[in-house]
Amino acid sequence: MSDVPQRDKTMEILSQPQPKGFATGYVKAEALNQKTRRQRLMVAAGWALFTLLFLGLPTDIIPNPIFAREVPIRWWEYPVIIATVALTFAWFAVQAPPALEKQNSRLIGGVTLALFAVACPVCNKIILLLMGTAGALNTWAPLQPFIAVFSLVALSIALWLRIVSAKKQVS
Repeated sequence: MSDVPQRDKTMEILSQPQPKGFATGYVKAEALNQKTRRQRLMVAAGWALFTLLFLGLPTDIIPNPIFAREVPIRWWEYPVIIATVALTFAWFAVQAPPALEKQNSRLIGGVTLALFAVACPVCNKIILLLMGTAGALNTWAPLQPFIAVFSLVALSIALWLRIVSAKKQVS
């Protein structure tokens, strides 16, 4: 007998409308996270495009009327530029702790090394002044693939460190 009134009370409570705003905080927070994630990916895409133009235009890997190249493009320069652009995108796509957000020196160093790696050896004024044409072709040009590998390893380590610090922030 006492069980019947209890069921009626439970049904009465369950049939009441949900309070206004119930669980909307979670939905709003998730929408904000998606918006922030989208913005971060757009910024990452912008920096990746900038990196592509920064590496491709002055080295004449992206053909343009402003820059010329004396030495033909070598086959390995395309994958180096693509990998550098991908690592730059990933760098900016990973949310870093606020203290590391402004520290992009690892990224800048890796991209600068990639620029020296894919640049025409005799078009690089610094190398040409230091070594001359013969030194640029006989000494610098054979070193460029190694510099390219070093730059990609440096960028990969920088990205890995950024991911590790981002994981520590979440934990």
